[in-house]
Amino acid sequence: MEYKYLTEKLRNKIDYYVNKYPVKEQAIIPSLHEILYEYRDIPHEAMEELSIYLKVPLNDIEGIVSFYDMFRHPKHGAKNHIRVCRNLPCHLGNYKNLLKMLEKLTGAKAGETSIDKNWYIELVECIGSCAIAPAFLINDDLYDGSKIKSEEDLKDILSKYV
Repeated sequence: MEYKYLTEKLRNKIDYYVNKYPVKEQAIIPSLHEILYEYRDIPHEAMEELSIYLKVPLNDIEGIVSFYDMFRHPKHGAKNHIRVCRNLPCHLGNYKNLLKMLEKLTGAKAGETSIDKNWYIELVECIGSCAIAPAFLINDDLYDGSKIKSEEDLKDILSKYV
């Protein structure tokens, strides 16, 4: 089969995961990460090709993509996409305080893009990093919200993206 989205380079990376794990389904999530790194989102056609390549049902892949917010990139028009987890561990870790600081420093509210189009903030259900709650992502970079003690700490992180 000829693949449009699963380039030879991507297939080589996927093969690494297929050979690394004893069950081929375990290669789905790392393969989706590779697709995400390549395209900045997960095109549906890439999911279809991955299904064929791994010989797993498309529904399995679509279920993973729809569950984990890290695989979705809404059309928000901002240069940077901040995703703040609000699931139970992050709730207990006081994600709301982190969110207030992010909103103040970026000028964007949750679910909105800042006026300068630099920031979009999204509340998400899970980014798979409960050990560092409240966890958040800026684009594809994961941050430990428990280490943010002041606005200055957060300014230092945000300055990398302006």
